[in-house]
Amino acid sequence: MGGNTVIMFRAKMLGLFHLFRFELPFTAGVCVILGELLALGKLPTTIEIVLEFLSVFFISVSSLILNDYFYIEIDKINAPERPLPAGLVTGQDVILLSIVVTMLGFIAGYLISLEALLVVILVWAVVFFYNWWFKKAGFIGNLMVSFSVGMTFVFGGVAVDRLFEKIVWFFAIMVMLIDLGVVIK
Repeated sequence: MGGNTVIMFRAKMLGLFHLFRFELPFTAGVCVILGELLALGKLPTTIEIVLEFLSVFFISVSSLILNDYFYIEIDKINAPERPLPAGLVTGQDVILLSIVVTMLGFIAGYLISLEALLVVILVWAVVFFYNWWFKKAGFIGNLMVSFSVGMTFVFGGVAVDRLFEKIVWFFAIMVMLIDLGVVIK
């Protein structure tokens, strides 16, 4: 590869890397682990923690990537340094990356259980429709985001086969309401 090609490849890889916005997906993964801990009263096995963390991490990443794709025109004004409006990546790159991370999230969910996969698909569908259609819908859009945040705890309970653990639902609802209050203010 020529020097210019290497520079362009490196810029594209960095752009794709920046689409992940790691702090939010990481936090979602931590909430899943907390949900598991609340449901079981102890930490699950390492493999369970890794699969459950990665499933929600990748679905959260997919949501952020789709947000950048659907709202590129807004980002051109408000966040022109983001990879898509800055031209570091193309819309096709973003769609492909979104498909890959979504599939990784679905696969990790499937490896946990069918119930976990169904929850992952539900949350992905909510964030997809939020990004595609409901972001500008005011309260309904805010409710969709808050629902997704609260579901991280529920997913933790589902992942360890403790869906109906009251403490998990208490934290899920509490976090959902706190998040809703933050986005409404």
